[in-house]
Amino acid sequence: MKVFEYFRWLILATLLITGFTEAKAQMWSVGLYVNGLNIHLKQPVNPHLFHRTLNKSKKLVYNLGLGIRISYYYNQYAGLTITQAIVPNDCANKFFGTTHIGAFLSTKAFNTVSPHEGIIIGGPLMFYRKSWTALPDYKDDGTMRESRNKRWQYRFVWHGGFIEYQYHYNKNSAAGIHIMPGIPEIISVSAHNSFFIK
Repeated sequence: MKVFEYFRWLILATLLITGFTEAKAQMWSVGLYVNGLNIHLKQPVNPHLFHRTLNKSKKLVYNLGLGIRISYYYNQYAGLTITQAIVPNDCANKFFGTTHIGAFLSTKAFNTVSPHEGIIIGGPLMFYRKSWTALPDYKDDGTMRESRNKRWQYRFVWHGGFIEYQYHYNKNSAAGIHIMPGIPEIISVSAHNSFFIK
């Protein structure tokens, strides 16, 4: 599916749900994330730089970090969100961060009473890290661009997104799993807890 088709359908679905439902939640949520597990879908080009691998192929890596997401629920089913995550030490022990802005849709559209909730989030996503270029035997795999001052590497993706499951353990809080399906490069898994403010 082309990028513009992706956004067209996401925006259309969001408008339909927010425009034609009478259940107006109009609430905020703050989510706190613990970033951890990364699954490289391809054989890494620079596996010798990875410090925290969990298997021999070095495709499975853990990098601890923190994230925060602020979401506005237009109603129980859809809204807007902004997410910021930081990893003090990535695979190569360099600072790494992501910034994401997007719209989301919730399975609450189909079952408002269930404590189980699935969420799909879509929107532009920026990755950035302290440059790896000065590291020993570094090979450029073409994934990241380099800044003019050579201090940073970054990548901007229009069609970034996340998949989430959360369990509402009380009226104002939920906990769950957050997945970034960065296909065909990487899948990242995080745990989170969200707090709702009406």
